[in-house]
Amino acid sequence: MSQPENELAPAPPTRAERALGQIAVVGLFLMAALITLNVISRWIGRAIIPDDIQLVKELMVVVILLPLGVVTATRNHISVDLFTEWMAKRGRHRLAVLEQLVGIAFVSLVSYAAYRDALGAWASQDYYSGVLNIPMWLGHFVFLFGMAVFLIRLLVMFIIDLRRSF
Repeated sequence: MSQPENELAPAPPTRAERALGQIAVVGLFLMAALITLNVISRWIGRAIIPDDIQLVKELMVVVILLPLGVVTATRNHISVDLFTEWMAKRGRHRLAVLEQLVGIAFVSLVSYAAYRDALGAWASQDYYSGVLNIPMWLGHFVFLFGMAVFLIRLLVMFIIDLRRSF
């Protein structure tokens, strides 16, 4: 399948990125199953899944962050190209370089904050109160991992777009 003239060519996602995307899909199905079972069991009279809200919160991190590498590689982020359609291909690539630079700066800051939060959660060894005693560091490290993969993909896309723009 060829790309239209006005689109930037996607980069092929790595096997690891595709695997992370599939893990996110499994997480989405687990989230849906948890919510469905919990709603049905509450309707019957008694919730059968303990800490369901916390489980869904932790799965949400998996569902949102793990596929970011694939989404970035395939250039499937939400975008508005109303003002860039008329630009030449080289100009679109230069804008893509700027986009990647801004993304790298932002994701670097978020990754640094995630790193600090993950270390803090690990040092405290706190758990969410509830029946399952889910450790807080688990979600923090999944978030940090997802951001790290996203940052690496942004760096790769920056190099690709930089080469194509000159």
